[in-house]
Amino acid sequence: MLKDVCNCEFTNSFKLEADFGADPIWCNICSWNLDIDEFLFTDNLKDELYQWTKQYKKIPINKHNAIGQNLTGKVKEELSSDYRIIFILDK
Repeated sequence: MLKDVCNCEFTNSFKLEADFGADPIWCNICSWNLDIDEFLFTDNLKDELYQWTKQYKKIPINKHNAIGQNLTGKVKEELSSDYRIIFILDK
C-alpha cells in the first residue's frame, strides 16, 4: 500500500503530528512528511485531519492534543493492523 513514500525503502510506522503547511502524517523512522493522499483514508477523515492542522496553534494545546488523540484512533481504524501509528503530543 505505501511503498516509496519517504526516504525509507519501506515503512509501516507513522506518527501523527500537526505542523504549519504540512500534512499531519510523518514517517516514524526518517521523519519524512507524507502526502495524506497516499493513504486510503475516507474523505471524511482526510477533512478532519486537514481541519485539525489548520487549527494548529490557534486553539488551546489541551484541545489540540485531545483532537489529535481522537484522530489517531480513527487513523488506526482505517489503516490495516500491519501499520503502527503514534500521536506526538504538542507541548
